[in-house]
This record gives sequence, structure tokens and C-alpha cells, in this order.
Amino acid sequence: MTPTIILTGFLGAGKTTLLNRLIDHYNSINTVLLINEFGTMGIDGQLLKKGSYQKIELNRGSLFCICIRTDFIAEVKRITEEIKPDLLIIEATGLADTSDMEKMLALPELRKRLNLKACVCMVDAQNFKKVRKYAKAPDTQVKCSDIVLINKIDLVLKTELDNIVNEIKILAPGKPIFLTEHTKFPLDELDKINRIQIPVSSEPGSGMPDPFASLSLEGKGSFTKSRFNEFIEKAKNNLFRLKGFINIDNEMYHVDGNTESINIYKVKTDLQIDKNNQLVFIGKNLNKESLKEKFIQLLEKS
Repeated sequence: MTPTIILTGFLGAGKTTLLNRLIDHYNSINTVLLINEFGTMGIDGQLLKKGSYQKIELNRGSLFCICIRTDFIAEVKRITEEIKPDLLIIEATGLADTSDMEKMLALPELRKRLNLKACVCMVDAQNFKKVRKYAKAPDTQVKCSDIVLINKIDLVLKTELDNIVNEIKILAPGKPIFLTEHTKFPLDELDKINRIQIPVSSEPGSGMPDPFASLSLEGKGSFTKSRFNEFIEKAKNNLFRLKGFINIDNEMYHVDGNTESINIYKVKTDLQIDKNNQLVFIGKNLNKESLKEKFIQLLEKS
């Protein structure tokens, strides 16, 4: 059976950063990364460093929602039968309910092929208390984890961090907790985990993710810094996650945002990214038509 690690965490917690560290850690074995994003555009996969792994992306919605369940089961079967990796790492969308994930992997046709070795949960110290008010996923992800990484601890006060640690201990009593910056913790800890398997089940879970919407925008052209800032101001309302790549004055930037802040960074030269502007918005009650119109309007000025 294929050893499998599930990587969960709410939107923007740092899953892709950790995945890049895991690529190095497991570089000596045949590893497959199965990546899901809530949206039709694959951004996270473009941020992965080069390595000996194989990457497979499912970008039509929440990995364990009913809309692509059949695709997921078929893909896992194909991976285990044709590729036969030494390790499968599944990076789930930030909206995924981990309990549904585990039930899906306990389906008879998957259980005989997979051994769910560990479930790692990323918690965004800056955002955790806020997003719990709007979504059930942060709590279920922590409850079902084998290990919890409270990430971005450098962005919060110690008193706030202590409160988060106490809340995590209530949700996942006895589970190891690591306080991290940029997801740095001893990766060997993952190899010590041997998760207890739930019984085989023919029920794949409810498949009902939190009621968030996504919008993917793509276009050619170049923004100026001021026009991009103008666009971002319009996009902030009801926004929980913004990610992608944007051309500003003919240079490519990586866009990374959540409820607290939106940051842009020059794209590293070793990344093989699409040169088009690509943005994915995730939130509640997004004004999709207005955002599309503004995006096109500002690009047309270039």
C-alpha cells in the first residue's frame, strides 16, 4: 500500500511553503504530489521548487466536494496502480473538511491501495481566530490532525499566540503542536507518526464544504503599481484569500493575500510560471462581475 500524508490548513496558512520543504525532505524517494485548489486555476503548483517528484493538480473545486469526487478516486487509483510511488502527499484546499477526507480514503477501493500515515494541519496564527467565525473547516482540520503547526507566529503578540495554543489544545488534546515561522520544524517528526486507520466504509462523507465562492481571472497586459493598488482596493470586500501572479511594469510578481494583508513579491527566476496575469479570489459574496469588469478595464489601459 502507498504511504500517504494529507496536508491541510485554512486558506493562506502556509501549506505550499511546507510542501516545498517536504519536496527536499523526501527527495530521495519516488514521491507524487496531488494538489487541489479551490478555483479553476492552478497557482500553488507554479510555486513549487524543482525536484524529482511528480505533480498532479485537480483545480475544479474542493478536493472532497461531490463535484470532483469521481475524478479524485480515479486519479488515486491511477497513481497507485501505474506510478506506484513510495509516498503520496495530498495538499487539500484550505476549505476541505478533513473528516470527509479520511472517510473518502477509507472507501474500499482506496483503502486497499493507501495507508493514511499522517495528517498535518497548518494554522495561521494571524488569522485563525477570525476565520473560525465564518467557516467550520479550521476546527475540523485541527481536530482530525496528527500534528499541528501554528505558523506565522512572528506576526502576532505572545498573549494572542498563547490563546491560540490553548484553543488548539482543546480541539486536539494530546496532539503535538509546533510553533513555526515559515513552517520550519523538524520534518523527521512526520516519520514518527503512524495514524490509526478508521474502519473501511462505503460512505464517503457529506462532501459539503464551507459556503465560499472563488473567482479566477486571467489576462495579458501590464498593470502599473497605482492601477494594481486601485484594483486591490475594490477587491478587498469579503475577501478571504487572494493569490496569483501579476505583471507590473513588465515584471512578474507573486500576489499573496488574506483577510489581514495583501503582499506582492518579485517572482523568483527559478520558477516556471505562466507569464499571463493570473489571480484567484476566494471569499463570501464576491461581486464577480464588478471584479471582472475592473480587471479588464485596468488591463486595457496598458
